[in-house]
Amino acid sequence: MQSPRSLLARLINDHPVVVFSALAIGFSWTVWMVTFSVTVPRSGLGFLGIALGAFGPGAAGAVVTRLRGESVRAWLAAAFDWRRPLRWYGLAVAIPVVGALGIGVVVFSLVGLPDSSSLGQLAPLFLTSLVMATVFTGGNEEFGWRGFALPHLQKRFSALTASVLIGGVWALWHVPMFVYDVYQLSPLLYTASVVCFAVILTWYYNASDGCVLGAVLFHGTINAAVNVPGQAVGGAAAVPVPYAAILAGTFGVLATLFVVRYGSETLSHREAVRPRWTASRSADGAVAESPSTGRRATDPSD
Repeated sequence: MQSPRSLLARLINDHPVVVFSALAIGFSWTVWMVTFSVTVPRSGLGFLGIALGAFGPGAAGAVVTRLRGESVRAWLAAAFDWRRPLRWYGLAVAIPVVGALGIGVVVFSLVGLPDSSSLGQLAPLFLTSLVMATVFTGGNEEFGWRGFALPHLQKRFSALTASVLIGGVWALWHVPMFVYDVYQLSPLLYTASVVCFAVILTWYYNASDGCVLGAVLFHGTINAAVNVPGQAVGGAAAVPVPYAAILAGTFGVLATLFVVRYGSETLSHREAVRPRWTASRSADGAVAESPSTGRRATDPSD
């Protein structure tokens, strides 16, 4: 009979994303529930708690990597490997902006065009939101979702299936935001938009050869950009249909285009990216791993 410790070790080794998900939810929920029990979300301390909790997925990725006996340094090196053609960073900004323009077309067709002065006033707010969302309340999550969970899941599942699984956990991770009224929108519509967004980010991650920093910028930009059309007309409440439905529809169209264009197996023109920070063992047991980037030789067992 196996001991609890050996069972845990086997679970961590065979199902790292399950352990990762539990730790990410546990860490973030604990921080958020403690924070919101002593202060309101829309306060300085509340924002600090929201930002701290957003580091849960990244922290979980580091912990599971360490528990598996792998190098956290190599994992971080792979995540911070910025060496990609500049176009990938441009696309990380351009695609969310195009998505926001699509949302704007729907919103403005329902409410009417805002005056130019109100749009001009939103520019500084957008830039501030972009920095904050990228560094503290969105982009930093990517070290866990795309930087750890997605490459592990793509060892066993297609890119589309991996995206849906991550999207489901990602939506569940946000539950305290609904419980404490940080998010005032339909949880079901939000879940749909998150799953579709996960598909889009999988395309970006695989197509950019695993660029986590680009995914960070992509996530931060979309968080900042999608709210601009609603802010331009005086808030989401001014729109006669649920704003979350517009988000889900827009992300759904983009996600469908990527699935149709590239197929569900990899969602890109490249192979699906798998963990590069894990040691790759040859038949004689030799380890082939770069200590600087975490890139490794292809492992047929993947």
